[in-house]
Amino acid sequence: MGKIRIFSKASLILWAGVASLALGEGPSTTPVQQPGTAERHIEKVAAVKKEKFDLLLIGDSITHNFEAPPFQPVWKQFYEPRHALNLGYSGGRTENILWNLQNGELEGQSPKVVTLMIGTNNADGEHFPTAHNGQQIGEGITAIVKLLREKLPDTKIILLRCFPFGESPKSNPRRDALNEASEIAQKLADNQHVFFCDINHVFLNPDGTTKKEMMPDFLHPSPEGARLWAQAMEPLLCKLMGDTSRDTNKPVNTAVVPTPKLEDDSYDWWTRHADVLKVKQNANPEIVLIGDSITHFWGGEPKAHISNGPKAWDSVFGKHKVLNLGFGCDRTQNVLWRLDHGEFDGLHPRAVVLHIGTNNTAGTPNARENTPDEIAEGVRAICTRIHSKSPDTTILLMAVMPREEKADNPRRATIKEINQRLAELGKVEGIRFLDIGPKMLQADGTLSKEIAPDFCHPSEKGYQIWADSLKPEIEKILGTSK
Repeated sequence: MGKIRIFSKASLILWAGVASLALGEGPSTTPVQQPGTAERHIEKVAAVKKEKFDLLLIGDSITHNFEAPPFQPVWKQFYEPRHALNLGYSGGRTENILWNLQNGELEGQSPKVVTLMIGTNNADGEHFPTAHNGQQIGEGITAIVKLLREKLPDTKIILLRCFPFGESPKSNPRRDALNEASEIAQKLADNQHVFFCDINHVFLNPDGTTKKEMMPDFLHPSPEGARLWAQAMEPLLCKLMGDTSRDTNKPVNTAVVPTPKLEDDSYDWWTRHADVLKVKQNANPEIVLIGDSITHFWGGEPKAHISNGPKAWDSVFGKHKVLNLGFGCDRTQNVLWRLDHGEFDGLHPRAVVLHIGTNNTAGTPNARENTPDEIAEGVRAICTRIHSKSPDTTILLMAVMPREEKADNPRRATIKEINQRLAELGKVEGIRFLDIGPKMLQADGTLSKEIAPDFCHPSEKGYQIWADSLKPEIEKILGTSK
């Protein structure tokens, strides 16, 4: 981050702040002015003395870049109409931001919302004499949030997870440090004054590698990456600003648009979400199951009022720490919402068992039916979020299980198409595809009531088929196979 980079393809200027190279030797929590930024600081102090702003964006060059011409369309669409001020400093570290905020940049202000994305330069040992570790960066972010709460007690703070650094999460100490810092920062969120926002998935592939078109130098978002950042943050920003959405390009595919509860079922969706957030705090699971009612009503914690396969559950999971994130009636978009609202944050299981998509195959008054391509895209988005938050986790991606009694039922054909696409996703590093459908069916393709009494949800015998297929896969991942 120590020099100006120019990408001719997009005429992209990434601001850097060469003078900041003199810094990097002190603690992340000790305020110090960043050399070479005096003029910008004077300009920002003059701006806040002149008028009050409703939105402040605080950060380093990733935020500063919104002042560069290629990024202005994003700024003008999402931030300028909200009377925003850019307090991003190229080359800035947590200690520099602390100095800026303590020396006039918040004077007389009481914005509705502040966004904060900082820390990547603190992990940089290439352009700075000292690289801070994850704990130290987390302490720096914590100090900034504390200062903002003191100086702006009525302001809502959107605390962004540190953006990913580098092309791959493998052998990447800098990304590791930023991930650790973000998990510390995530604990600051009280969802009253401080809101944690993780949008890193927009920059990543399902295997956790960085999309070059979204981050050309594997550090700074491109203009398109900045637009996706703004879109992903928009639902939360819009809510906290109390205004209307500025996103005019929402996906047509409803399966990839994060959505909370859609359908009524035999349980309270919101209560289960709250229970998950409580249970996961001390769960430290080796295995996490994610899915709909087929997963929900199998077993495990948080406990459901129905348990259709307790013996099968014990046969495969009895000796392990397991967290069940199955929610009855959920579609891919519901899982995406739950992953965006804390259910997987801070977890690093060895394995995730993912079975989702069957509810997307039918329409209701609350949600339309999705095509096989749309459903596969929704599952892909879920895998990307999982690996964004826990890159070393192996995803056991289940084929959508058979539904309906007869083999010639149209839904069977839809499920077959979905599974063909999921099988391709299963070729991605860190994802294993597992199809137990043939084991659940009779020779003529019939799904019997003995396996699924309602031709959808497994019986104990149906769950045992799943358990028997999962067990060797789980043992391989955990290294417990004999």
